[in-house]
Amino acid sequence: MKEKNTMSPIENEDKRKIDVIYQDEISSSELNRFPDNSFTIIILDECSAGDGECTTDMDKYMLNSKQLFIHLPKREYLWKLPPGATGRRLIINDSILETFSPTLKHTFSSHSTYEMIQPNDEVYDKLSGEFNAIRTEIHSEIIFPELINARVRLLALMINLWVEEIYGKFALTHHNNLAFRFHSLVQKHYKTQKSVSFYAEELCITPNYLGVICRKQYRVSPLEFIKERVLLEAKKLLHSSDKSIKEIAFELGFRNFSHFSYFFRVQTGMTPKSYRLTMNKS
Repeated sequence: MKEKNTMSPIENEDKRKIDVIYQDEISSSELNRFPDNSFTIIILDECSAGDGECTTDMDKYMLNSKQLFIHLPKREYLWKLPPGATGRRLIINDSILETFSPTLKHTFSSHSTYEMIQPNDEVYDKLSGEFNAIRTEIHSEIIFPELINARVRLLALMINLWVEEIYGKFALTHHNNLAFRFHSLVQKHYKTQKSVSFYAEELCITPNYLGVICRKQYRVSPLEFIKERVLLEAKKLLHSSDKSIKEIAFELGFRNFSHFSYFFRVQTGMTPKSYRLTMNKS
């Protein structure tokens, strides 16, 4: 699908001041990259359920119509859009982020755990309407950059309110809670530390209490959470890197190739080699 960038070429003096790029069309190749010093908001309008996926540093999402994704700074994304999928994207300069309130900043920062939301029809229509309003402002004969920026802030506030509606205020305002701290520690240490006791000690709690917290917040045990993060990275490296399986095993902190192969086979039912061959064919 050909990418249409409504900000290019930029001829108007005022347009050069705009901190937002609006794109009417999306493609997997474009969604897998975006400029530095920015974050993006993607609204997926039409997509056949279960035919596409978005894999991130944190999770894998099956694509569906009327989904909204936030591409966060310092994260990696691997999109596989199915044929016929349609959507829109906003690429937003970090300078606008600096004008957000602390709560909004967190929702759109690399510390957030909310990458995708599935709004109901009413919320989707409102979010879609704001996308259209931003597009209209960008295409206006006379451009008012601050008005566009204000609409972006309004869109961000609407997203934040919906996240709050789904997950509760505690998730947005108490960023140092134990579940969030555990998640952050796993992100930082999963390649070298795979034992629950390490993370419990770092949090100054018992492994049993960490289990209670993890199951309540993420619906899996701490060990399963750690394994899922390791497995996600293994799949990403097998699919998108030229590193040998042995190199990947050592990068992920396994003692040897056979230990990594056993881990991967137990988790997926496939060997790392067969997984790589299958992904390359697809």
